[in-house]
Amino acid sequence: MSPLQIFIEALRALNGNRLRSALTMLGVVIGIASVLLMLSVGDSVRAFIAKELSVLGSNQLIVQPGTPVDGGVRRRAGEVPNLTVDDARALAQLPSLRGAAPALQGFFQLHYGDANSNQTVLGVTPAMMELRNWQIDRGVALDERDVQSANRVVVIGSLLARKYYADRDPLGQVLRLDGQPFTIIGVMAGKGRTLDGTELGELVLVPISAMPLRLARPGLVHYISLQARSASQMDDARQDAEELLRDRHHITGDKKDDFAITDLASIAETGSAIARGLSVGLGVIGAISLLVGGIGIMNIMLVSVSERVREIGIRMAIGAKPRDVLWQFLGESVVLCLIGGLIGLGLAALGALGINALDKVVVSLSTQHVIVAVGFASLVGLFFGYYPARRASKLLPIECLRQD
Repeated sequence: MSPLQIFIEALRALNGNRLRSALTMLGVVIGIASVLLMLSVGDSVRAFIAKELSVLGSNQLIVQPGTPVDGGVRRRAGEVPNLTVDDARALAQLPSLRGAAPALQGFFQLHYGDANSNQTVLGVTPAMMELRNWQIDRGVALDERDVQSANRVVVIGSLLARKYYADRDPLGQVLRLDGQPFTIIGVMAGKGRTLDGTELGELVLVPISAMPLRLARPGLVHYISLQARSASQMDDARQDAEELLRDRHHITGDKKDDFAITDLASIAETGSAIARGLSVGLGVIGAISLLVGGIGIMNIMLVSVSERVREIGIRMAIGAKPRDVLWQFLGESVVLCLIGGLIGLGLAALGALGINALDKVVVSLSTQHVIVAVGFASLVGLFFGYYPARRASKLLPIECLRQD
């Protein structure tokens, strides 16, 4: 029999008992849908993490105040700011770093027209926008003259621009920050999350020198963003930054650092590892469903062989060889799994559409995953269908024809 004949005969045999065939392939349908959807969700989570971290820029290190010890008591991290703008300037001169950008952060009430809201505000230098790869959609970015002169200018995110100034151009409008007037000079582009979790579209950026915060002394900052020149220099950049800050803060010997350096690349790797673990774990659950479905197919195929013993005998009596019978029943098993796999593919696509409707992550079924799922379904059909098919091919024609 040709492959086409085997396929047609398999469809006829399955169509002869549609309900049993449908129930048999149910396990394969669920298994394929689970495997496809879970692999796609894992990839989407990894892509989502990479996208969110790209907002922070590549090869990033963050320097924050550590946990200083006062009178033998360890104080809360960040309680006593000890990083300064001068620290950032010194760090920017390190050959292993592309740049360093200090930042102040505060939560203020913003007044725009007759309305107001509470918003996180960042006091930054132009270097911050360059290191984080933040882009301007309209207007201009902050520059060094704004920092040197403490100009009361502000750059806002695109979501705030649409929310506050939907019916007019925000550029040139006055935004009151803690009661002080700031002129909007630019609107940022893009979406995503910043280091503190603020949506990029809701950012409010002002010159660090114009930030209306009352600090213990001038020049203190809440954190400093660093960028290594390349991924291969991350370790060198971290070590150079630690040595410089220890020297500037007069930390010697075994004294504890009064700062902490966080590598954002390690956060990304941790997130990707979690996503991979999630994908593998859920994929295993789907594989177990396929295994159960395969066992169900083998049982039903054994029942089918026992019910069609006389048919097998007649086919052998008129010239069919054992391998023809083997391929016939093996073909039925594979076709059953393939149809189940295609239905499972459809269910996975519907599941992806449902997840995308939540607008949290974008799930798409890649061609690679589809090929893997369909190929796996075929292997399940071959593996679990072989024993029943071989058993059918070993039957003797004379014994088959004696069956009622």
